[in-house]
Amino acid sequence: MDNQDQLFYICPICFRVCETEAECHEHKMVLCETGHPGDKRRKPVSDQFGNLASRAPLWYLEAINKER
Repeated sequence: MDNQDQLFYICPICFRVCETEAECHEHKMVLCETGHPGDKRRKPVSDQFGNLASRAPLWYLEAINKER
């Protein structure tokens, strides 16, 4: 990870963002690593044909899956 990576915590329910670990809606907030500018994780997920599979960026989907 380089110094341009963005790390923050987000509530998956209301999308409140914090720089430090916190609780929101009686649950721990999810740690997100967005990567550096230009990282493919900053873009929405597409299928093999270029159609959007999700409007959420890949970093968000990765963070949510880690918590499950």
